[in-house]
Amino acid sequence: MIRIPHDDEMMRAVVGSEIPSEVAPDVLYKIEQILGKGGMSVAFLATRRASDGDSRVVVKLLRPPMARKLGASVSNLVRKEAVALGRLNERTPPTPFVVRLVDTGEVDAVWGELAVKLPWIAIEYVHGGPLGTTLVQRVKQSLKQSHHAFDARRAAHAVECIASGLAAVHEVGVIHRDLTPNNVLCTGAASDELFKIADFGVARPEGVHATIDGQVRGTPGFAAPELAVGDDGNLGPWTDVFSFGATIFYLLTGELLFASRGEVLRTLETPTRRSILECTGLAPELRDNLRVCKSIDLVLAWATAGKVDARLTEALALSAMILPHLQNVRPKPQPLRSYMPPRPEPAAANEARWAWSILKRASADLHVRSVGWDGYGRSLAATSEGLAFWDGRDWRRIAEGGIAARRGFRFVRRIGPGRWVLVGDDPLLLIYGSKGVEGEVEAPRHTQGMSAIAGDLDDVTVLVSTNESDVPCLTTYVTQRWLKSLPLPGVGSVSSISRFDESRFIVCGRKTAGGAWAALYSALDWEIEEIEVPDGVPAYIACASHVRRETAIIVGANGSVLTREGAQVKYTSIPGDPFLSAVALDPFGRSWCATAGKLFVCGDAGWTLAWEEPSAVSPVVSLLVDAGLCIAVTADGMLIEGRGPRPMSDEISNSFPIPRIFKND
Repeated sequence: MIRIPHDDEMMRAVVGSEIPSEVAPDVLYKIEQILGKGGMSVAFLATRRASDGDSRVVVKLLRPPMARKLGASVSNLVRKEAVALGRLNERTPPTPFVVRLVDTGEVDAVWGELAVKLPWIAIEYVHGGPLGTTLVQRVKQSLKQSHHAFDARRAAHAVECIASGLAAVHEVGVIHRDLTPNNVLCTGAASDELFKIADFGVARPEGVHATIDGQVRGTPGFAAPELAVGDDGNLGPWTDVFSFGATIFYLLTGELLFASRGEVLRTLETPTRRSILECTGLAPELRDNLRVCKSIDLVLAWATAGKVDARLTEALALSAMILPHLQNVRPKPQPLRSYMPPRPEPAAANEARWAWSILKRASADLHVRSVGWDGYGRSLAATSEGLAFWDGRDWRRIAEGGIAARRGFRFVRRIGPGRWVLVGDDPLLLIYGSKGVEGEVEAPRHTQGMSAIAGDLDDVTVLVSTNESDVPCLTTYVTQRWLKSLPLPGVGSVSSISRFDESRFIVCGRKTAGGAWAALYSALDWEIEEIEVPDGVPAYIACASHVRRETAIIVGANGSVLTREGAQVKYTSIPGDPFLSAVALDPFGRSWCATAGKLFVCGDAGWTLAWEEPSAVSPVVSLLVDAGLCIAVTADGMLIEGRGPRPMSDEISNSFPIPRIFKND
């Protein structure tokens, strides 16, 4: 039972409460902090506590005045969002472009002296970091750092993500009806940036028709005319296309296409629209290309046509018309600082003060070989029993999409949002996504075994394999074909590879005669530059890099660490000679590495111990690091999460969208 004072508008009394799950008896949601308040609901940061581990979620709780006002129809509000999101969770892995439903139910509460039932819904928590959690925050951050909104390449990526999310929503019979830049959540940065559609409170799934009449729906400036005037008979996917067009205008310019509901209604009378060229926040490479700007203006005018029969009807059609114009614009060089988040405060950089928790306990029947992360809380893993997907709460074995009968997966690497390349026993590279196997690439001739891959299949990729003589080889894939393989005589095995700059790759392993081996491979020139290795290092196990900085780090046995920045090489070691099995670089360029039961971070004072757990005996196979966040995966499927000491309210309250999921509609 939750007790809420009658004058507690922000529902502060709920903080510290525990809400039991109605579907899982051993699960509780511990309410920790307020994220934001809307007209009908309050969103809280919460911890989902279960016997097998803890995870962060967002719990949205209806406010008591609304529960009293809406009466019996209140449960329909939660049911709509649960149905909308639930339909998108049916495939493994689910679409990465829409927030994931975790749980839903009702909780008994006393508001003043009145007993009420408050519907709630739990959805995935999206880690935005210092760049911001919403599209609004990220556009503002771009304007602050570079004096323009998204450049052409970043805008194309955002458009592709949002279009894919909308298409997935429409495929399951749902109309979002409130797509805005505040309802697009963001995680990751640079090539790992991911955009996810959120806030389904005014969505209308098929089969759920009950509504609350008499209220205007949608957000002024983004809601299509038929939505703004309550013309339910004309609602459809094209309604979201209108909002999508207005959202694209915003991410390109940092300004609104329509400043009010009145301007939206005037689209019924005129096809005239603002040009992106009128906005000072337009990226320079776009402003310098008048033809591209006029083409984008025409497409956005079509997408935001006031009359339904004159408007584009599908999100993918809109993206297909916009993307060629954005993708063909050559971006202007950006300073390195434009790709970097702000430096952390000293307190946040002190990992000794971080809070650590176990997201998932070890499993005796799960052996993880390789992990490909897809934003915070999602990853695909190659295991001894096939593929498994981490959805932020549990490992889900994949048994569909044409993959169930395949075994022997040894390596998985993310190649795009919701897409991975798989390396296994078959002489094929499999392209895998939420709809199953999407494509295949035949391995180079005379390949006997493949163990790793790095790069971009649409650009330059390097495959690690062995030839008929069991000699390790490096083979470049470019322009959809394999170049001649480069054998590595004297090298016993290559354990890891990572892209160092535009055309070079860092590789590491051990020599046939014993001892560690490391090199830089020029993928297009078929040249290898060996890096000097200190005596006494048995082998290097893992490497990571930051392409924009031309920085790489290699770790291995005996606690040995090799760092290369440009042409400079530095050697360090971690006390205790631990067997280092994983390494990563965070957005600030700091190095992280791991051994069984321990995580280390290298800051201004050198290497320090960030986390230790004696009961964790399996080696760490993968690290995901971001600003104020570290997640480690062990070979037996355990996940450990660390978060910085900065109060979560400081990070989230200014970057999380004010929830509007329980709107009157």
